[in-house]
Amino acid sequence: MNPESLFAASGAAGRVLAAKDWSATTLGPPRDWSPSLRTAVCICLESRFPMIVMWGSELAYIYNDPCIPNLGDKHPAAMGMPLRQVWPEVWDELYPLSAQVMSGGGATWSANKRLLIRRHGYLEEAYFTFSFSPIREISDGARIAGVLSTYQETTRELIHSRRLACQRELTATLTRLRTQRSVCTRTPAVLEKYPEDIPYSIVVLWDRLPSLSAPLAVAASGLGERRATRNALAVLDRSGVLPEVVEATSLAGGRVVSRVPEWESVQLAGGSPAPATALVVALRNRPAATATPAGLLVIGVSDLLALDQDYRDFVEAIAGQISLGLMLARSREAERTRAASARRSSLHDALTGLPNRTSFLRNLGRALLRSRRRSGRVAVLFVDLDGFKAVNDTLGHRAGDDLLREVAGRLRRTVRPADVVARFAGDEFAVLCEEIATVGAVETIAGRVVDALALARRGGRPTVAASVGVALSGPGLLDPEELLNAADIAMYAAKRQGRGRYLLYEEGMRS
Repeated sequence: MNPESLFAASGAAGRVLAAKDWSATTLGPPRDWSPSLRTAVCICLESRFPMIVMWGSELAYIYNDPCIPNLGDKHPAAMGMPLRQVWPEVWDELYPLSAQVMSGGGATWSANKRLLIRRHGYLEEAYFTFSFSPIREISDGARIAGVLSTYQETTRELIHSRRLACQRELTATLTRLRTQRSVCTRTPAVLEKYPEDIPYSIVVLWDRLPSLSAPLAVAASGLGERRATRNALAVLDRSGVLPEVVEATSLAGGRVVSRVPEWESVQLAGGSPAPATALVVALRNRPAATATPAGLLVIGVSDLLALDQDYRDFVEAIAGQISLGLMLARSREAERTRAASARRSSLHDALTGLPNRTSFLRNLGRALLRSRRRSGRVAVLFVDLDGFKAVNDTLGHRAGDDLLREVAGRLRRTVRPADVVARFAGDEFAVLCEEIATVGAVETIAGRVVDALALARRGGRPTVAASVGVALSGPGLLDPEELLNAADIAMYAAKRQGRGRYLLYEEGMRS
């Protein structure tokens, strides 16, 4: 059997080889090939694993059927061409390997080597694990006459592994965040570690309604300075893309955006033009698919990767992770708000908003500790309204509530800004005053309180006044409860003396 017939029986690559006019190549017609070359080609064509024979000084390229999918548009023209012409874009990386083998330096190999190759009309990122081994010409003293290469493309596996690592890191980061704003700002910090898949990213978060003019937070990766991010958003906004995407993605997934006017003004951090195509996906902080988007994720599509379903699924998976992070953060924010509200309710009076007795005693305890360190004194004013019951009885409880709110407001305006005003129960109020230098200073405050709470009602209605008891911390009054009790005793003494006045606590009042 002649070589052409033998080769033609070895699949599509063999038929291309048999039909080719080899007379114009350095190898010449197959019938003139050496036994070593013909044997190597037969082994190559019969293999079910990608295999390549590169022969002679120009490394004429001969391949088998499993290589055809990896060649793309280069098949069938690549058959018999010099290696440099088949892969000019990666010649600088392949030449040292082939030169080592051809020069007698021995076989070599490379695992998961990244190559930027052009096989579908555009430059793309690809990964290969391959070996280069010498082919010897037995009839010529075992001279090395060519290279036998076996390889496996690992692009899908490597990219899948890289994207999985990105998603894992993003999940680990987002699950720890406590606010929606931090979800927005921390996401790009993770995505920027994977520029091969995500050349740039922009995360926009809104407060309530989608508004590109006043977002709650904007963060980006890959675009360098903040003004570059603002420029990118402004270009998308002027083109009408983002408003359109907001509407379109409220019920659906991502949207491919390309050929945007003015986009050439957007550059990556290194100064190179940003990819012309982007994927825009809605972000949500509520589980319902019909919920209004809480924000947008804009991902630049790498020019070195095909915009296939795997790429789109990857970007939409990231958007789903961010949305879940927003939901968790929103839930935590609501939980903190409820807890803060519960704490406030437990420490504040619902009617007036003033601190309650529990809160007042806590503040008083801390104030007494500070006074010991600073050698100062603390005063407590216990305030009880005279005539309040008559207001409730004649005008009703709503009028009584209005009066209590008015008293609370007057007390706040009358005392010093740093003083603490509290309502205990009914018509009882208290004031905490720190850094009292003299008795006269606290008497001045007490006098202002009595004057401010002299509330005369017109038309013969009851007159409301205040009885105020004042107690100053000292050697015998260093406990919060004791100091408050002393002010309470002084208040009752003021009532007995005619009401509408204040009295300072004296030890004899206890009897």
